Amino acid sequence: MRYVIGIDGGGTKTEALLLAEDGTEWGGFTVDSTNPHAVSFEQATRNMGRLLDRVFSIPETQGSTCAAVCLGLSGVDTEEERRRFRDYMEAYRSERALAFEIFINNDAQIALMATLRDDRGIIVISGTGSIAFGLTDNRERFRVGGWGNLLGDEGSGYDIGLRTLRTAMRSHDGIEPPTMLKEMIVEAYGFKGITDLRTYIYQPHIKKHDIAKFAELCIRADDLGDNSARSILEAAARDLSDSAAALVRKDSWFGQCDLVTTGSIFNYSQRFAETFRESLLAHAPLVRIHPSVREPAYGAALLAWRQL
Repeated sequence: MRYVIGIDGGGTKTEALLLAEDGTEWGGFTVDSTNPHAVSFEQATRNMGRLLDRVFSIPETQGSTCAAVCLGLSGVDTEEERRRFRDYMEAYRSERALAFEIFINNDAQIALMATLRDDRGIIVISGTGSIAFGLTDNRERFRVGGWGNLLGDEGSGYDIGLRTLRTAMRSHDGIEPPTMLKEMIVEAYGFKGITDLRTYIYQPHIKKHDIAKFAELCIRADDLGDNSARSILEAAARDLSDSAAALVRKDSWFGQCDLVTTGSIFNYSQRFAETFRESLLAHAPLVRIHPSVREPAYGAALLAWRQL
């Protein structure tokens, strides 16, 4: 029996799913980030190798043939980045005497495939980072955002986390009104007071995903009725809807297409998802918005079968 491996490489974690030609699935394989901008390229490929070794070692694959590995990788967009990952995958394949095909796609493309079973349309991702990606009916590709935390990532977990930290400190200074975000941060991180945040946040090992974790506290505070948290989530959602609306304007086909929302912020914050929907439909009323229904790694596996 033949099977394919779909891999979703994100800024925080990387997941793999096996999909056999008869529809049987095996999942639950996870390692750390394979985004070369979140970790180094060398660490990204080490993590990818660990993931593939785990997948190829499961008893269910013994005696079966891997026909293809499809990678949907965040942070791998340029031809040079794709070439380096392809070179690594070819070396991995050769060292283990395997013969699978290698497909490298945008992480947004596999997320579209997971929900629509088609990679045409628009995908808007709000996880650690954010991006709006679109593929038209005639296969033209467009993107808005996805420039990383220093140049963009509006409406992402990082963006919300950073707004949360700044709001807590501005509240402490009396610039903004009282918010439970201060107490929640102190309790979650075991600080003596909110001013300990400065010592924590400027440590050299604190990375983008560490900042993004504070988005969880913002979502929890919003659920408890905190007005500051509500404002943060609504502002971030509107910023992301601006990116999606800009993408819709790039091609007339997008004006009535399917748009999929995915990522942890959409999944865990109803307010964020609803604000995004309302704001986008005010600009593009004929776009059909769908929440994601399957994990992107599943979309990568479907795309592998199609590309074969």
